[in-house]
Amino acid sequence: MWGLAFLIEAEIEPLTAQCDEVEASHQQHEQYGIFRGQVMTTVKDACREAVLQKKPRLVEAMYFCELNTSTEHLGSMYAVLGRRRARVLKEEMQEGSPLFTVHAYLPVSESFGFADELRRWTSGAASALLVLSHWEALPDDPFFVPKTEEEIEEFGDGSSVLPNTARKLINAVRRKKGLHVEEKVVQHATKQRTLARKV
Repeated sequence: MWGLAFLIEAEIEPLTAQCDEVEASHQQHEQYGIFRGQVMTTVKDACREAVLQKKPRLVEAMYFCELNTSTEHLGSMYAVLGRRRARVLKEEMQEGSPLFTVHAYLPVSESFGFADELRRWTSGAASALLVLSHWEALPDDPFFVPKTEEEIEEFGDGSSVLPNTARKLINAVRRKKGLHVEEKVVQHATKQRTLARKV
């Protein structure tokens, strides 16, 4: 998270001066008692809710990608870039050769296996150079649920909204870590019919 600070002020009342040392040490130990864990959990939950109320956005790393390929494999290269959510910046032909140079931004999360897929689809005629460029915020709200009448009319109720890119990335990370993912196991359930008849 960027640009975030929580200022938490605690007010602790001092012990009274009339207690002797034994009682004071016992009271100091029991001053918080079993509530220590409850306070930490409550503060953590309050901070989480405060962040979620401000509609956070996911930020992902982007590679600057320079690709070189011949004219006949240009379409295949663009197909690979399109599947990987790449954003093409410019395309130029190298003078005196049939090669094209394409500059694009490619999300780091989509770069795994990119070179192999590019070589497979272009028959080894394309080469790629990837350099970490910048961080970019995704415009989608990962926790979007339609609430107003217009949103419900446009997207339907919350059960039929397709997961956006930010939500897909969060779910993928949670699955890798073995955490709970909120998704339906069965999308369109219908009753199974047995075609065989028992006589």
